Amino acid sequence: MLQSKLFRGAQIIVLILLVVGCEKKASEEIDFGTINNSVYKNNYFGMTATLPSDWSIQSQEAQKRTLKTGGKLLAGDDKNLNAVLKASELRVVNLFAASQYPKGAPVSYNSSIAAVAENVRDLPGIKRGSDYHFHTKQLLQSSSLDLSFPKDIYTQSLGGVDFDVMEVEIHVRGITVRQKYYAAVMKGYAVSIIISFTTSEDEASLQKILDTVKFN
Repeated sequence: MLQSKLFRGAQIIVLILLVVGCEKKASEEIDFGTINNSVYKNNYFGMTATLPSDWSIQSQEAQKRTLKTGGKLLAGDDKNLNAVLKASELRVVNLFAASQYPKGAPVSYNSSIAAVAENVRDLPGIKRGSDYHFHTKQLLQSSSLDLSFPKDIYTQSLGGVDFDVMEVEIHVRGITVRQKYYAAVMKGYAVSIIISFTTSEDEASLQKILDTVKFN
C-alpha cells in the first residue's frame, strides 16, 4: 500500500490555480503524440524523447487515471480545490508517462517520468516556466502533503530549449520522494516534464532520458 501511495503521490501532475474558459479542449488542438520503438514523438511541439525499452509505458487511459487519483490525493476534502482541478482537466493533455517497473512491482520505489502540456494562452502573465512554477508551488503548499522545496528555481536546457526547474521533496512515512519539475512555455502551452526518484542512481537514469529530449 505504501508503494502504491508513493507512486500516485509522486506522479501528481500539478495544475495551476487560475481557472479560465477555453474555446475547446486542449486535446482537440494538439496531438497526444505517439510512441514507436520506445521513441516518443509529438508533431505539435516538434518534440522527441527516447524511453528505455525495458521501462513500463502508461497508456493514455492509465495516465488519466493517475491524474485523477493524484488530484484527489492533492486536494483531499477541499471542495474548492477539487473543483479547480476538475476544471483544469479541459486544458491539460497527457503527453507520455513511464516508470522503471510496472505498477505494483515489489520494489521500494518506482522511479518515473511524465510529460504534460497545459493551455496557458489566456493567462498572459505566464511567460515562462518559472511563472508557471509560481502557481504550482502555491497549489502544492495549499495541499495536505508534507513537502519542501530544497533550492531556488533554476534553468536547464533540454533539447536546445531553456526549461525552468523546480525541485520538490515529498515526505511520506520516513521516505523522501524527490521530484524535478521542468517547465517551458511554447506555442501557448506550458510544457512540463516531471521526474520522480529516491536515489542518486535513479536520478542519473532519469537524466539519461532527459538527455534524449529534442525539439525541432
